Amino acid sequence: MLGAPGTEDPLAITVSHQILARLLPFHLLLDPAGLVLAAGPSLAKLVEPSPLIGAPVFDVLRVVRPQRFDASKGFQTLFGKRLSVEIRALGDAKSSLIFGIALELDHGGSPHIFLALTPSVNARTFIEEHGLKISDFGPADGSADIAPLLAMQEDMLEDGKKKSLRLEMARDAAERLANHDALTGLPNRRALMEYLNEILSQNAVTVLHLDLDKFKEINDSLGHAAGDAALKHTASAMVKTLGREALCARLGGDEFVGVLNGQWPASQLHALADRLIAEIMEPFAWSGEFLTVGASVGIASARPEAEMNADKILHHADLALYEVKRLRRGKALICTPELLAAQDSFQNMSADIRRGIREREFVAYLQPQVMAESGEIVGMEALVRWQHPERGLLTPGDFLAVAERADLIQELDGEMRRSALDALVKSDHEGTPIPKVSLNATIRDLTAPMFSESLVWELDARNLHPSRVSIEIVESVFFDKNATQITEACKSLTKEGFSLSLDDFGTGHASALSLVNLPLSAVKIDRAFAAGVAADPQREAMARSLVGMATTLDLEVIAEGVVDDADVKIFQDMGCRRFQSFHFARPMEREAAFAWIKARTGGSAANLERDFKDAPRVALGQRAS
Repeated sequence: MLGAPGTEDPLAITVSHQILARLLPFHLLLDPAGLVLAAGPSLAKLVEPSPLIGAPVFDVLRVVRPQRFDASKGFQTLFGKRLSVEIRALGDAKSSLIFGIALELDHGGSPHIFLALTPSVNARTFIEEHGLKISDFGPADGSADIAPLLAMQEDMLEDGKKKSLRLEMARDAAERLANHDALTGLPNRRALMEYLNEILSQNAVTVLHLDLDKFKEINDSLGHAAGDAALKHTASAMVKTLGREALCARLGGDEFVGVLNGQWPASQLHALADRLIAEIMEPFAWSGEFLTVGASVGIASARPEAEMNADKILHHADLALYEVKRLRRGKALICTPELLAAQDSFQNMSADIRRGIREREFVAYLQPQVMAESGEIVGMEALVRWQHPERGLLTPGDFLAVAERADLIQELDGEMRRSALDALVKSDHEGTPIPKVSLNATIRDLTAPMFSESLVWELDARNLHPSRVSIEIVESVFFDKNATQITEACKSLTKEGFSLSLDDFGTGHASALSLVNLPLSAVKIDRAFAAGVAADPQREAMARSLVGMATTLDLEVIAEGVVDDADVKIFQDMGCRRFQSFHFARPMEREAAFAWIKARTGGSAANLERDFKDAPRVALGQRAS
């Protein structure tokens, strides 16, 4: 620190001058009265031979900015502010403008004024105009504008703070966006999984996995805005019912999850889930009307010692949810060890079915359809069997429910069609031709794009005509929401040359109007009405009514499941001529069926050929015209 003249320590001022000269060669040191006490060597070199030391500072320089500077008040009013000054001795030189800042130095209780100055142009320009050398510039100078630099630094610091705040806010917003559902504001799947994985290692946890009922109907009929309103309503209902201590999250779509701390008694969980379902079912307002949705809930719990992760506990809750939706929507179900064991069995069986499909273990067994009076074979129905390599021959009751749940029915149908049509071709080659084979079609088949066309391709590949195939559909398809589409698919099949029969007639939902509108050629009386009809007057009355309805519409009637000749006689009296049951023949594998036909016909197949030998062959795509 510099002292007043005459009082400073000589060594101290020498060292100070050396430091100042090295760092700021353009500085000025003033006493409180404004007289120049010392100057940087480069500045002194510029103003020689003009007197500098001891001169009033305003004889040496003029303050350009701030423009309204009052010299009478001295630099004390400008401490810390940016300055622009002109060195009078430099005259009108373009680079006479100097930037600076005034600082107060206190030494020994006496205030001094320190002007840190620097040229306003770069060093090369300043050197060229004023005859200086590079060595006249200190390492901290370099034509740097000290005052603007300090101000800029201050601005940059302030701007940095603002940017840091904005960055922090943006980071918070991004984190919230990454971890929260934009529509409901609830934590999303990512946040849920992180939370579950953390808490499962510390505490017992109970998870409620919720799925909305009738949500698709709202979305489809009223639009996504109504669906969004339903989702927001559900989120509010969850927070209200489960409480703020629970984590409520949206998995996506119409699926939500609630996470409760601890393991709860089953009775309390059911009561809580019932309250949640009831709250969700409360009507909510949307666009001037009130809408309602339902909900089903699957529940799973875990303790830390179970070493369960987020995926596994959600999977357990999802299993319970699937089961409750399959059995009774609008309820809650807790995942139990028995349910997990059943799921393991299902997984093993579905995997075995997939393997069996790959290995072509599913084949068509053939059951004859006969004319009772003449014994004539009019066709055979293809019935699926599984030739399991370890469990032997399995019937549909052993695997069909699992295949349906595993979404493998269409693949099984494809294998059945392949096996049945191959049998049809083989029967022709063996000299025991089957007049017609009946194939079952499901709702999925009839609503699948190009179903009719794909059947025609399979027949053409085997040089078979559609008149050799009857498509059997069950009555329940007409109760499906796609009934109109199914009706059109049936018409398309008959245009291609396939015949169409209604299976299990009397047990489904078909009406007389459905029978009129559909291009049917036959109906099959279900075994529930046919078996034992001779011994049951009520069953006979029902069967007589069904046969009468069909014959009135000029439809062939096939009675399934008759058990003896007395049943056959009753149906013959009603006008039914065709039968399919164990009384005549059981379903048989292909070679056994050929042998049965040969035995029935005495080795001659001529009478079996007359129904189809003259069927015309036309190119693909021309049959519907």
